[in-house]
Amino acid sequence: MLKGMLDRAVRRYEGADPVIRMKAKFVFLLHLLVMLIIPVAIGYSACSHLNNPDLGYRLDLTILVPEALALLPLAAFLFLLLRGRFSLSAHLLLSTALLVTWIIMFVDRTGELSRLDTIAFVLGLLTLTPLLVVRRKRVILIYGAVNMAILALFLLYARHQLRLPFFRSMEYFADNAVAIVFITLASFTSFLISQRALEGMARELSERRRQQEEMVRLQAQLLHAQKMESVGRLAGGVAHDFNNLLTTVMGNAGLALAKVDPAGPAAARLKDIMRAADSAAALTRQLLTFSRRQEIEPRPIDLNQHIEKIVGLLERLLGEGVRPVLKLGPAIGPIMADPGQIEQIVINLAVNARDAMPDGGTLTIETRRQRVSTPPPAVSPVMKPGEYVVLAMADTGNGIPEADLHRIFDPFFTTKPLGQGTGLGLASVYGAVQQNGGSIEVRSEPGRGTVMSVYFPASGLLSRAAAEAEARPGELPGGTETVLVVEDDAMVLDFIQLVLSSLGYRVQTAGDGAAALSAYGFDLLLTDMILPDMTGTTLVEQARRRIAGLKAIFMSGHPESAVRAGGAGEGARFLAKPFTSQELAQAVRQVLDQS
Repeated sequence: MLKGMLDRAVRRYEGADPVIRMKAKFVFLLHLLVMLIIPVAIGYSACSHLNNPDLGYRLDLTILVPEALALLPLAAFLFLLLRGRFSLSAHLLLSTALLVTWIIMFVDRTGELSRLDTIAFVLGLLTLTPLLVVRRKRVILIYGAVNMAILALFLLYARHQLRLPFFRSMEYFADNAVAIVFITLASFTSFLISQRALEGMARELSERRRQQEEMVRLQAQLLHAQKMESVGRLAGGVAHDFNNLLTTVMGNAGLALAKVDPAGPAAARLKDIMRAADSAAALTRQLLTFSRRQEIEPRPIDLNQHIEKIVGLLERLLGEGVRPVLKLGPAIGPIMADPGQIEQIVINLAVNARDAMPDGGTLTIETRRQRVSTPPPAVSPVMKPGEYVVLAMADTGNGIPEADLHRIFDPFFTTKPLGQGTGLGLASVYGAVQQNGGSIEVRSEPGRGTVMSVYFPASGLLSRAAAEAEARPGELPGGTETVLVVEDDAMVLDFIQLVLSSLGYRVQTAGDGAAALSAYGFDLLLTDMILPDMTGTTLVEQARRRIAGLKAIFMSGHPESAVRAGGAGEGARFLAKPFTSQELAQAVRQVLDQS
């Protein structure tokens, strides 16, 4: 029962300083001890009075009543302690103990020596007890001074009442004053030592708590990263097969579109097919981005110039109800990132902010250079201290509930109604940020908007223009060379053969590496990276042992295959699926024209 009461009392101080919790536990036990001692003291006093001839063998109520009444405030102070009012309860306990003790001393009618000899003991206890309460050392000195003053008043009173000689009074005063001074100084020194020890313990406990919280946060990030990696592997496999299908759809639709009347109804339908296929290809790129399997080309870019270049697009995306406000910091310096993915990050965050402001609002886009010494606790992935360029996008929308903050970057998680979101927007943002070496922090409060802050490591390189020449529509380049196409997907193989044959090339086909190695008399090897019996790079290496300087083009729906294709040496190029007939024709002609 006592342990249960103690546990309930200490729970009131769970958020308090560890020193306070320890003192509260001790004062609680002290309360109970005093409340047990007082009835014993009352019984002892009653027994002494009944056997004392000086009192006429009767009870002295002037002593017994104050002792009994002391139980009432002690019970009240215990209630305050149980309610979490430690400081008030402890000070009232000490003050009451001091008051009751001296009242009894003044009204006591026992012998002279028994009264005076207990003074040092009583005052010593009263001087030591502030150690349990005070947080400032000077309070102990104040308690000692008050006790010294009360001692002087008591001896002055006792001298006249007991008719003590002056020298006897001074003797008792000197003895007890020395005892009080000694106890006060000992208490003062003990307080300094114990306080420093308690402060050190408090710092150690605080640091241990911080380390535990940091460990929990890192474990959560590790689990999140493992989950993203697992889903990313699944998404990469789906994207590979999907890109093969899109290659066939987009390629054949493009060929059909080139042969029909541009003003006819068939052309409109074919354009719809192309637009749908483009949207599907963009969705595949999002899958690859959040899974960090999208091929990137990092380069030094100026974030301010990049945002200014797409601000017109942002205005059209946001609509009339949402007003974009640019706060681009001066001289923020370049970052090392892929320009296309930076655009994707900005556009996806802008669209997400727009959907959070159905009644309109303001989207503030801010850039700044910031020195990070201590990474923000909510940032992910974990940052290192250093120089960063920060892209912050703040909206005035509905905000994100706290329960959803840790899930917003999960793939396919969305708070939008069914059919109004894929759940890939923020997941692809997280993947793009991580792939470019950055970190992202989300601060949000329901009803007060959201701030997405992306931290990119500052680059020491000079920025340069990232404009790239776009392919101009026109006649597809052709030729008369012989091209060996190796592809295990029959529909993709038929599409490539149809395009190249229509452009004048002589086309040989094979469905695996073994069949390709038995072919002869070709000028270019166009192969898929993943074949049933070997990889594309292995096929090219073995083919070059027979045909020196053989030129090759690698195809794949896995963009990371470009890394493996890059090890095939000169005269090789990577062509990512899905691709159009124009992209295929240009790639074949460029590789064949290489010296």
